[in-house]
Amino acid sequence: MGIRRRVTLKMLIYALFDALGMLIFASGAMWLFWQRPLLINGFPDSAPMALLAVVCGGALMVWSVAGILRELIVTPDHDR
Repeated sequence: MGIRRRVTLKMLIYALFDALGMLIFASGAMWLFWQRPLLINGFPDSAPMALLAVVCGGALMVWSVAGILRELIVTPDHDR
């Protein structure tokens, strides 16, 4: 029997930021490997911008996952 946690609004917002970070990271990585944009034409359009996208996307993912974990620690257990 696992512990069930309630999903809070804060957790959902962190999850959206995590998804955004994944898209930014993937866009930069795709440009670095194949010199093609993932979703938006013109983003990124150079190697430095692609590297910046990879770094910023990765940082956004780490920050948002840390926020989700903090919320999981402070959120009380759901009644069974």
